Amino acid sequence: MKIITDLSHYRKMEYPNLVLALGNFDGFHRGHQEIVRFVTDEARKIKGTAAVLTFKQHPRRVLAHGDAPTILTSMMHKLYLLHQASIELCFLLDFSAEFARTGADEFVRHVLMGSLGVKEVCLGFNAHFGNDRRGNAAFMKPYAAKGDFKFHEIKSVMVGSEVASSTLIRKVIQQGDLGKAQMLLGKPYSFFGEAVSGHGRGKMLGYPTANLDTHSETMPPEGIYAVWIRVIDCEMVESSAGWHDFRVNKTGKLLSGVMYYGKCPTFEKDGKPVPEVHILDYHDELKGALVEVTVGACIRGERTFTDQESLCEQIEKDVTIAKKWLDEHPIFRIS
Repeated sequence: MKIITDLSHYRKMEYPNLVLALGNFDGFHRGHQEIVRFVTDEARKIKGTAAVLTFKQHPRRVLAHGDAPTILTSMMHKLYLLHQASIELCFLLDFSAEFARTGADEFVRHVLMGSLGVKEVCLGFNAHFGNDRRGNAAFMKPYAAKGDFKFHEIKSVMVGSEVASSTLIRKVIQQGDLGKAQMLLGKPYSFFGEAVSGHGRGKMLGYPTANLDTHSETMPPEGIYAVWIRVIDCEMVESSAGWHDFRVNKTGKLLSGVMYYGKCPTFEKDGKPVPEVHILDYHDELKGALVEVTVGACIRGERTFTDQESLCEQIEKDVTIAKKWLDEHPIFRIS
């Protein structure tokens, strides 16, 4: 997948049949998947290029001034999922305060038509753009009627009586409803994180763990979880000015494990919650690796123990329960 971070280096004559989806794609849930599937199918029909335009920052992080949502999918995770979904071109732009002042009409004329020369544009049913939020399906249809480009409004994906949305998914994950999150996402919830050094307490207790510097912020309630873990070796490599290649060099084997997410109240009073994973029957070094953690089920909530011995006894029980659950629930549909 090619990534363009500076539109001034883009040459639209090289991509005459550009089929473009606009969106944040946070979580890459079933609604997003439907949009991307339409784009790739449409590009194939007209022998064009399947593309998305998205942002490095969630727009509300720039606009909300402290009242922004937590992120479901980090930038690298989002790029990985778009790559796996066969997107060929990703316009990855900075959403700055200056960019936020761009009006919907200016964005369509100067960016979509002027810089990109789009052939077709796809937008989700409730998506908005522009400083006045006028940019939506109704706003786009007159451009399509004049023949400036073809426009497609992608309908919502319903799960039961609810629309699959990033807002709803954040809510149910934070509430610990992993089953509902899985239905909305179309797969179990997962996040990316870099394995970093911790205090070494897990090793001292007989269960070595890798602390994770999470690249996303939406986490389930504090507690113990049965999880699947795999190392993802992917990178953005600059190929020329304003252009990068997104490469997936290697996807590791899926491994079973146990995740603790919490503040370590047995050892600390005012700690910050940190996820750490213990991989079952695994002895290689993980430090520095980018890993994807797929959250299966909650084993128990956070607890404080009076001594190290009782904590060790509980960890042994947790690992046994997690292993049994993972054996009984083989993972499916990991992209």
